[in-house]
Amino acid sequence: MGIVELRDKYVLITGGTNGIGLAAAKALGARGARFGLVARNVAKAKSAAAEIRAAGGEVADIFQAELTSQASVRTLIEDVAVQAPPIDVLVNNAGAMYGSHQLSPDGIELTWALNVLAPFLITTRLTDHLAPGARVVFTASDEHTKVKAVDFDHIDGSQYYSRTAKLTGGALRRYGESKLALIMLSAELARRFPAVHSYSFEPGFVATGFNTNNGLLMRAMMAMAKPFARTPDQGAETLVWLATSPEVATESGLYYTRNHRADPSPAAQDTAAAARLWELCSTQTSG
Repeated sequence: MGIVELRDKYVLITGGTNGIGLAAAKALGARGARFGLVARNVAKAKSAAAEIRAAGGEVADIFQAELTSQASVRTLIEDVAVQAPPIDVLVNNAGAMYGSHQLSPDGIELTWALNVLAPFLITTRLTDHLAPGARVVFTASDEHTKVKAVDFDHIDGSQYYSRTAKLTGGALRRYGESKLALIMLSAELARRFPAVHSYSFEPGFVATGFNTNNGLLMRAMMAMAKPFARTPDQGAETLVWLATSPEVATESGLYYTRNHRADPSPAAQDTAAAARLWELCSTQTSG
Protein backbone atom coordinates (compact mmCIF):
# COMPACT_ATOMS: atom_id res chain seq x y z
CA MET A 1 0.00 0.00 0.00
CA GLY A 2 1.33 3.46 -0.93
CA ILE A 3 2.12 6.31 1.38
CA VAL A 4 -0.94 7.88 2.98
CA GLU A 5 -0.70 11.63 2.58
CA LEU A 6 -1.35 13.82 5.62
CA ARG A 7 -1.57 17.22 3.94
CA ASP A 8 -3.61 19.61 6.09
CA LYS A 9 -3.67 17.08 8.96
CA TYR A 10 -2.63 18.29 12.40
CA VAL A 11 -0.72 16.00 14.76
CA LEU A 12 -0.22 16.81 18.45
CA ILE A 13 2.51 14.67 19.98
CA THR A 14 4.09 14.35 23.40
CA GLY A 15 7.54 12.82 23.68
CA GLY A 16 8.34 13.85 20.13
CA THR A 17 11.79 15.34 20.67
CA ASN A 18 13.74 12.06 20.68
CA GLY A 19 13.45 8.27 20.38
CA ILE A 20 10.45 6.71 18.70
CA GLY A 21 8.44 9.92 19.08
CA LEU A 22 10.88 11.89 16.93
CA ALA A 23 11.22 9.00 14.48
CA ALA A 24 7.43 8.85 14.12
CA ALA A 25 7.17 12.63 13.72
CA LYS A 26 9.73 12.59 10.92
CA ALA A 27 7.90 9.75 9.17
CA LEU A 28 4.56 11.52 9.52
CA GLY A 29 6.22 14.75 8.42
CA ALA A 30 7.36 13.03 5.24
CA ARG A 31 3.65 12.52 4.56
CA GLY A 32 3.02 16.24 4.93
CA ALA A 33 1.65 16.45 8.48
CA ARG A 34 1.58 19.66 10.50
CA PHE A 35 2.69 19.36 14.11
CA GLY A 36 2.20 20.64 17.55
CA LEU A 37 5.18 19.49 19.62
CA VAL A 38 4.74 19.20 23.38
CA ALA A 39 8.06 19.38 25.20
CA ARG A 40 9.57 20.33 28.53
CA ASN A 41 12.75 21.62 26.90
CA VAL A 42 12.13 24.24 24.22
CA ALA A 43 15.68 24.02 22.85
CA LYS A 44 15.24 20.27 22.26
CA ALA A 45 11.85 20.93 20.68
CA LYS A 46 13.37 23.45 18.27
CA SER A 47 16.08 20.95 17.32
CA ALA A 48 13.44 18.25 16.74
CA ALA A 49 11.37 20.72 14.73
CA ALA A 50 14.32 21.29 12.40
CA GLU A 51 14.60 17.54 11.80
CA ILE A 52 10.86 17.23 11.17
CA ARG A 53 10.94 20.12 8.70
CA ALA A 54 13.90 18.54 6.92
CA ALA A 55 11.77 15.39 6.52
CA GLY A 56 9.00 17.43 4.88
CA GLY A 57 6.73 18.21 7.82
CA GLU A 58 5.66 21.52 9.27
CA VAL A 59 5.98 22.31 12.97
CA ALA A 60 3.29 24.90 13.47
CA ASP A 61 3.43 25.06 17.26
CA ILE A 62 5.78 24.26 20.13
CA PHE A 63 4.02 23.91 23.47
CA GLN A 64 6.18 23.94 26.59
CA ALA A 65 4.84 21.79 29.41
CA GLU A 66 6.02 19.81 32.42
CA LEU A 67 3.76 16.78 32.10
CA THR A 68 4.24 15.61 35.69
CA SER A 69 2.49 18.81 36.83
CA GLN A 70 -1.26 18.94 36.34
CA ALA A 71 -1.22 22.74 36.46
CA SER A 72 1.24 22.75 33.56
CA VAL A 73 -0.84 20.18 31.68
CA ARG A 74 -3.97 22.30 32.09
CA THR A 75 -2.10 25.34 30.74
CA LEU A 76 -0.99 23.19 27.81
CA ILE A 77 -4.59 22.18 27.12
CA GLU A 78 -5.72 25.82 27.19
CA ASP A 79 -2.91 26.83 24.82
CA VAL A 80 -3.71 24.01 22.40
CA ALA A 81 -7.41 24.87 22.39
CA VAL A 82 -6.59 28.49 21.49
CA GLN A 83 -3.63 28.09 19.13
CA ALA A 84 -4.04 24.76 17.36
CA PRO A 85 -6.55 23.71 14.71
CA PRO A 86 -8.71 20.63 15.33
CA ILE A 87 -6.41 17.68 16.04
CA ASP A 88 -6.45 14.82 13.53
CA VAL A 89 -3.95 12.63 15.38
CA LEU A 90 -3.16 12.87 19.10
CA VAL A 91 -0.07 10.87 20.07
CA ASN A 92 0.45 10.24 23.80
CA ASN A 93 4.02 9.03 23.64
CA ALA A 94 5.83 10.70 26.56
CA GLY A 95 6.76 8.34 29.36
CA ALA A 96 9.49 7.37 31.78
CA MET A 97 10.46 4.98 34.54
CA TYR A 98 11.79 6.26 37.86
CA GLY A 99 14.09 4.13 39.96
CA SER A 100 13.11 5.72 43.26
CA HIS A 101 9.82 6.77 44.79
CA GLN A 102 9.32 10.40 43.82
CA LEU A 103 6.26 12.63 43.99
CA SER A 104 4.91 15.07 41.44
CA PRO A 105 3.95 18.65 42.41
CA ASP A 106 0.45 17.22 42.96
CA GLY A 107 1.72 14.61 45.44
CA ILE A 108 1.35 11.69 43.01
CA GLU A 109 4.03 9.09 42.37
CA LEU A 110 5.99 10.31 39.36
CA THR A 111 5.70 7.28 37.03
CA TRP A 112 1.91 7.27 37.43
CA ALA A 113 1.69 11.05 37.10
CA LEU A 114 3.61 11.14 33.82
CA ASN A 115 2.66 7.85 32.17
CA VAL A 116 -1.03 7.70 33.11
CA LEU A 117 -2.53 10.92 34.40
CA ALA A 118 -0.90 13.29 31.89
CA PRO A 119 -2.20 11.44 28.81
CA PHE A 120 -5.56 10.90 30.49
CA LEU A 121 -5.91 14.60 31.25
CA ILE A 122 -4.71 15.72 27.81
CA THR A 123 -7.00 13.32 25.98
CA THR A 124 -10.16 13.82 27.99
CA ARG A 125 -9.86 17.61 28.09
CA LEU A 126 -9.21 17.83 24.34
CA THR A 127 -11.98 15.54 23.08
CA ASP A 128 -13.93 18.63 21.96
CA HIS A 129 -10.87 19.80 20.03
CA LEU A 130 -10.48 16.61 18.00
CA ALA A 131 -11.32 16.62 14.31
CA PRO A 132 -14.01 14.25 12.99
CA GLY A 133 -12.53 10.77 12.72
CA ALA A 134 -9.54 11.73 14.88
CA ARG A 135 -7.12 9.05 16.03
CA VAL A 136 -5.62 8.88 19.50
CA VAL A 137 -2.52 6.70 19.91
CA PHE A 138 -1.06 5.60 23.25
CA THR A 139 2.47 4.19 23.48
CA ALA A 140 2.25 1.15 25.75
CA SER A 141 4.70 -1.68 26.45
CA ASP A 142 4.90 -5.43 26.67
CA GLU A 143 5.97 -4.85 30.27
CA HIS A 144 2.25 -4.60 31.04
CA THR A 145 2.16 -8.41 30.98
CA LYS A 146 4.51 -8.56 33.97
CA VAL A 147 1.86 -7.30 36.43
CA LYS A 148 -1.33 -9.13 37.31
CA ALA A 149 -3.57 -6.08 37.58
CA VAL A 150 -3.69 -2.42 38.51
CA ASP A 151 -3.28 -2.37 42.28
CA PHE A 152 -6.19 -0.11 43.21
CA ASP A 153 -5.61 -0.67 46.93
CA HIS A 154 -2.06 0.73 46.71
CA ILE A 155 -2.31 3.13 43.80
CA ASP A 156 0.41 5.37 45.26
CA GLY A 157 2.94 2.79 44.09
CA SER A 158 5.03 2.85 47.26
CA GLN A 159 5.04 -0.97 47.38
CA TYR A 160 7.26 -1.01 44.30
CA TYR A 161 10.01 1.01 45.94
CA SER A 162 10.75 -0.78 49.18
CA ARG A 163 14.30 -2.09 49.57
CA THR A 164 13.18 -5.63 48.77
CA ALA A 165 11.05 -4.55 45.81
CA LYS A 166 13.94 -2.60 44.33
CA LEU A 167 16.06 -5.74 44.32
CA THR A 168 13.36 -7.60 42.38
CA GLY A 169 12.65 -4.96 39.74
CA GLY A 170 9.93 -3.02 41.51
CA ALA A 171 10.41 0.14 39.45
CA LEU A 172 10.04 -1.83 36.24
CA ARG A 173 6.83 -3.42 37.53
CA ARG A 174 5.48 0.03 38.38
CA TYR A 175 6.30 1.07 34.82
CA GLY A 176 4.50 -2.05 33.56
CA GLU A 177 1.49 -1.23 35.71
CA SER A 178 1.36 2.27 34.23
CA LYS A 179 1.43 0.84 30.70
CA LEU A 180 -1.29 -1.66 31.62
CA ALA A 181 -3.35 1.32 32.75
CA LEU A 182 -2.81 3.06 29.40
CA ILE A 183 -4.08 0.04 27.45
CA MET A 184 -7.15 -0.12 29.67
CA LEU A 185 -7.78 3.62 29.31
CA SER A 186 -7.45 3.42 25.53
CA ALA A 187 -10.13 0.73 25.46
CA GLU A 188 -12.36 2.68 27.85
CA LEU A 189 -11.93 5.83 25.75
CA ALA A 190 -13.30 3.90 22.77
CA ARG A 191 -16.32 2.82 24.79
CA ARG A 192 -17.07 6.29 26.17
CA PHE A 193 -16.27 8.28 23.02
CA PRO A 194 -17.24 6.12 20.02
CA ALA A 195 -16.52 8.94 17.57
CA VAL A 196 -12.83 8.79 18.55
CA HIS A 197 -10.55 6.07 17.18
CA SER A 198 -8.30 4.98 20.05
CA TYR A 199 -5.30 2.66 19.80
CA SER A 200 -2.52 1.41 22.07
CA PHE A 201 0.62 -0.28 20.82
CA GLU A 202 3.81 -1.98 21.91
CA PRO A 203 6.96 -0.66 20.18
CA GLY A 204 9.34 -3.38 21.38
CA PHE A 205 12.63 -2.80 23.15
CA VAL A 206 14.04 0.27 21.43
CA ALA A 207 17.51 1.82 21.66
CA THR A 208 16.67 5.26 23.07
CA GLY A 209 17.55 7.28 26.15
CA PHE A 210 14.91 5.41 28.16
CA ASN A 211 15.92 4.34 31.69
CA THR A 212 19.27 6.11 31.57
CA ASN A 213 18.15 8.50 34.32
CA ASN A 214 18.22 5.87 37.08
CA GLY A 215 21.86 5.62 38.06
CA LEU A 216 25.05 4.01 36.82
CA LEU A 217 23.81 0.42 37.06
CA MET A 218 20.75 1.05 34.90
CA ARG A 219 22.79 3.04 32.38
CA ALA A 220 25.28 0.18 32.14
CA MET A 221 22.51 -2.40 31.72
CA MET A 222 20.84 -0.37 28.97
CA ALA A 223 24.18 0.08 27.20
CA MET A 224 24.78 -3.69 27.25
CA ALA A 225 21.29 -4.37 25.90
CA LYS A 226 21.51 -1.75 23.15
CA PRO A 227 23.02 -4.05 20.46
CA PHE A 228 19.92 -6.26 20.75
CA ALA A 229 17.42 -3.41 20.60
CA ARG A 230 15.26 -2.17 17.76
CA THR A 231 16.07 1.20 16.22
CA PRO A 232 13.79 4.18 16.91
CA ASP A 233 12.59 3.99 13.30
CA GLN A 234 11.61 0.35 13.79
CA GLY A 235 9.93 1.12 17.11
CA ALA A 236 7.93 3.93 15.49
CA GLU A 237 6.58 1.84 12.61
CA THR A 238 3.42 0.72 14.40
CA LEU A 239 2.74 4.23 15.69
CA VAL A 240 2.95 5.62 12.14
CA TRP A 241 0.79 2.79 10.83
CA LEU A 242 -1.90 3.44 13.44
CA ALA A 243 -1.85 7.16 12.65
CA THR A 244 -2.27 6.65 8.92
CA SER A 245 -3.46 3.21 7.87
CA PRO A 246 -6.91 2.75 6.32
CA GLU A 247 -6.78 -0.81 7.73
CA VAL A 248 -7.53 0.43 11.26
CA ALA A 249 -9.82 3.32 10.32
CA THR A 250 -12.91 1.51 11.61
CA GLU A 251 -11.24 -0.02 14.68
CA SER A 252 -10.94 1.44 18.16
CA GLY A 253 -9.88 0.46 21.65
CA LEU A 254 -7.58 -2.31 20.48
CA TYR A 255 -3.91 -3.16 21.06
CA TYR A 256 -1.26 -3.62 18.37
CA THR A 257 2.31 -4.66 17.80
CA ARG A 258 4.39 -4.82 14.61
CA ASN A 259 1.53 -3.48 12.48
CA HIS A 260 -0.84 -6.19 13.63
CA ARG A 261 -3.63 -6.45 16.15
CA ALA A 262 -2.55 -8.39 19.25
CA ASP A 263 -4.14 -9.55 22.47
CA PRO A 264 -2.96 -7.70 25.56
CA SER A 265 -2.90 -9.46 28.93
CA PRO A 266 -6.18 -10.67 30.47
CA ALA A 267 -5.93 -7.83 33.01
CA ALA A 268 -5.88 -5.30 30.17
CA GLN A 269 -9.16 -6.74 28.88
CA ASP A 270 -11.03 -6.39 32.19
CA THR A 271 -13.78 -3.90 31.31
CA ALA A 272 -14.98 -3.47 34.90
CA ALA A 273 -11.45 -2.63 36.04
CA ALA A 274 -11.06 -0.22 33.11
CA ALA A 275 -14.23 1.63 34.11
CA ARG A 276 -12.98 1.79 37.70
CA LEU A 277 -9.61 3.06 36.50
CA TRP A 278 -11.27 5.78 34.42
CA GLU A 279 -13.16 7.02 37.46
CA LEU A 280 -9.99 6.91 39.56
CA CYS A 281 -8.08 8.97 37.00
CA SER A 282 -10.98 11.41 36.80
CA THR A 283 -10.78 11.85 40.57
CA GLN A 284 -6.99 12.21 40.55
CA THR A 285 -7.16 14.94 37.89
CA SER A 286 -10.21 16.80 39.19
CA GLY A 287 -8.30 19.50 41.03
